[in-house]
Parts: sequence; C-alpha cells; structure tokens
Amino acid sequence: MSSNGFVMSAHEVRKRFGRLEVLKGVSLEVKRGEVVCVIGPSGSGKTTFIRCIHHLEKIDGGRIEVNGHLIGYREQNGKLIEDSERSIARQRAEIGMVFQRFNLFPHKTALENVIEAPVQVRGVPKRQAIQQAEELLRRVGLADKRDVYPGKLSGGQQQRVAIARALAMRPALMLFDEPTSALDPEVIGEVLDVMKELALEGMTMIVVTHEMGFAREAADRVVMMDDGRIIEEGTPEHFFREPREERTKQFLSKILV
Repeated sequence: MSSNGFVMSAHEVRKRFGRLEVLKGVSLEVKRGEVVCVIGPSGSGKTTFIRCIHHLEKIDGGRIEVNGHLIGYREQNGKLIEDSERSIARQRAEIGMVFQRFNLFPHKTALENVIEAPVQVRGVPKRQAIQQAEELLRRVGLADKRDVYPGKLSGGQQQRVAIARALAMRPALMLFDEPTSALDPEVIGEVLDVMKELALEGMTMIVVTHEMGFAREAADRVVMMDDGRIIEEGTPEHFFREPREERTKQFLSKILV
C-alpha cells in the first residue's frame, strides 16, 4: 500500500475522446478495505474513470496510483511517459475488474477461465491454481459448475465466474463497472450478494452502479459524478437523506421511487 495509506489515489485525472472532454479533473482517494460506490447519470464519466484506473483508457492529464505505483506511466524528468506493456501488465495484476459484459472465454470451462490469468500472468503452478479456483468458485456459489462452459450458464452465473476470475489474481483493488446492468432482474441479487460478502471481508472496491440498495447497504462512501466531475461525496446516510447539491437531489429523486 502507498505511504499515504491509500490503495487507490487519482489526482486531477483528465480524459478526452476527440473534442469531447469526458473527465475534467477527477480526484479520488480510496483507503484499504473501503467500498466506494460511484453513481450518476449516463455519460457522466463513471465508466471512463474506472477504465482509466485499469489503464484500459489512457489519461490525458493527472495521475493515478494503485498501491503507491503509477498506473500505465512512469515518471521521467518530471513528466509522465507511457510505460512498457510488460510493466503495465504487472501493475494491472494488482487490480481486478468486472465488466458489464462478462468477457469470459467461451471455449473454456468456468474453472479454466478462473485459472487462466494466475497461470499465464503470475506463473502459479497449475495444480495450485486449480485448488484456488475451486475454492473461489465455491465462494461465489458455483462449486458444481467448475466444468461447465459459459454458454450453459445464466448471466448471473457467468458474472459470478467473472468475479471469481478477477479474485484469482489476489488483487489489492476490485473495480466493478455496472456489474448487474446486463442481467435479468431475478439474478441481480445473486451477484450483489457475492459483492456484499466481499465488502464484509474487507476487499477494497470501487463500484459503478445503479443499484442504490447496494450502495446504501455496502458502501462506506458514495460518490456522485456529473458531466465529468465528482460533484459530491459522503456516507450513504448523508447521501440518501440529505444530499447537498441540487443536481444530486434531482438525480436521486428520479431513481429512488
């Protein structure tokens, strides 16, 4: 962990796509074991921000550190220079990411999906990786699906395999990008339950979500983004009872029915 006690530290992060500035100087710090839920309207920059933390998007300004290491860049003569692919892969190993779409390998079983990165990236011996994967599949309630291919799993089951796969790298930080938005309503709960378990176990998490019940129950802090900026943050109690910003009140009034 970094010397200032934060697992993730983003400072004045800027990102543009062509002429559109999507992130306009976003700063956020997340402590070890903290669960931060990021909410806000579509197009506010939430997904872009967490993709930048994982260096799936390059940033145009500012800096992001995970565990005290710059992500995607190294410093040279006071300037940030993009790092080598190998170095970026090593940094990414610290960060687990779960996407809206499950991104599983369709030709690999649940177990094979989970062992792939530990064996290929971390060099974990296969037998050990299999033991860990079986334990993780049990943890997400899918011990009986180890030899099943993604196409034979429900969306909720696929997303739980994706969570197990991210955990297999033993990350310092887990990022979730609207992990339930592509799921049928009746299976959303099974994914949120796994995420609540992780929160209780002390996993450091940044969760972009529309699930206000989850934010209320599992978050230590809720962050509201609008138009490429963080406009308000606070505990769930503060946030859902007495938000300060007019824009936050307006947003919550539309989604909290």
